[in-house]
Amino acid sequence: MGERLGIGIVGCGVIGRVHALQLQRLGTARVAAFADCVGERAEAFAAEFGGKAYASYEEMLLDSEVEAVSVCTPSGMHGEMAVAAARAGKPVIVEKPMDVKLDVADRMIAACREQGVILGGIFQHRFDYATRRVKEKLAQGSFGRLVLVNGSVHWYRSDQYYASGDWRGTWAMDGGGVLMNQAIHTMDLVRYFGGPVVDVTARTANLTHPQIETEDTVAAMLRYECGAMGTFTATSSAYPGLDTRVEIIGENGTCIIENNKIVYEHYRDGEVAGTHGLDPKFSNQWKPEMETESAGMSHRVYGNAHYDQLADFVEAVRTGREPLVTGRDSRDALELVLAVYRSQETGAAVLLPLDS
Repeated sequence: MGERLGIGIVGCGVIGRVHALQLQRLGTARVAAFADCVGERAEAFAAEFGGKAYASYEEMLLDSEVEAVSVCTPSGMHGEMAVAAARAGKPVIVEKPMDVKLDVADRMIAACREQGVILGGIFQHRFDYATRRVKEKLAQGSFGRLVLVNGSVHWYRSDQYYASGDWRGTWAMDGGGVLMNQAIHTMDLVRYFGGPVVDVTARTANLTHPQIETEDTVAAMLRYECGAMGTFTATSSAYPGLDTRVEIIGENGTCIIENNKIVYEHYRDGEVAGTHGLDPKFSNQWKPEMETESAGMSHRVYGNAHYDQLADFVEAVRTGREPLVTGRDSRDALELVLAVYRSQETGAAVLLPLDS
């Protein structure tokens, strides 16, 4: 392994560009190669970012300069590509969702374990300041017993968006609609904060995008193992596009995250003893200056949060430790999404864990 880890990116679309841009900024890694079934795309990316271009993923895996792989293809292709990387002895990081089927996700985990290579899954918002702050407060017990952990993703996607790729909005390659493709990040966060979910009751619908196979609207109720409850709503039909929101509400504290930033925070253990009629908006609430460019967590706009996660993956490969977001973490998020879909299919509450 050289001074900079050589990474091959498969899939030269929007998210492949995000990975290339962030890896280019890392002093510990470099893009060694690109692969895409449309060879011209790989050649264009290689000309822009450096590295070799391959029209065949299998050929890229034979390149000794490719020491690890980043999978940025349509979701339904993730599993076979991750397994192939593992068999080639290459650590692999896979964009969300890790695949569209739970049994395939299990095969990915098993293949990487058998070959002794690292498997990471992209959930970059776990690296946001807001997420780390909430996890710290949870560990400190500042929330007390959790009561509600809610999530909402009210976005807008046009007909042109779905027409931009023949895989978008298909069950085979996208694995679902707004929940699987867009809202899975927030679904991951509510589980990350609330812990394992024991059952899901949900309904999904396609209300404004008849040209796609999958849902554009979701409403679900979650019951967590810790006893908390929660709601989760998502849509790609909220014109012109609204906020992403996570609410963590406990007996002793509340935190609200909007668009990956804390907008409200208050805990009983931060109150001054003996005060009465306390207005929580002016006590120990989070303040904007807390979220500064420190500790490597300054990357807030879309795509840039990948920087921290890719840096963590590279360090994990170089040191042999597990990445902060493992293949199992990615599987858990996928399982929760699939539980929502199963509840829609059966019209009943669905217990977790699911059979894969």
